[in-house]
Amino acid sequence: MLKSSEIDALATRIAKKLYELNDEVLSVADVARMLGKTEGAVKKMCYRGLLPHRKQQKSYYFSKQEITSYILSKR
Repeated sequence: MLKSSEIDALATRIAKKLYELNDEVLSVADVARMLGKTEGAVKKMCYRGLLPHRKQQKSYYFSKQEITSYILSKR
């Protein structure tokens, strides 16, 4: 039988996994619209390490959850 603390920890892990599974991948254009900036400004922010992103060859990819958290942290 699981203890209450073990159930809580398990529920937290499950909730986190479900949250991660519902994430979307955004483009530079998507992020620019969300931030009210140009695509060039978004790329410059990435280059400077100001935005959470992944880069593969010349393409940038963003997690909607990470960008939303970024926006909320700046308010």
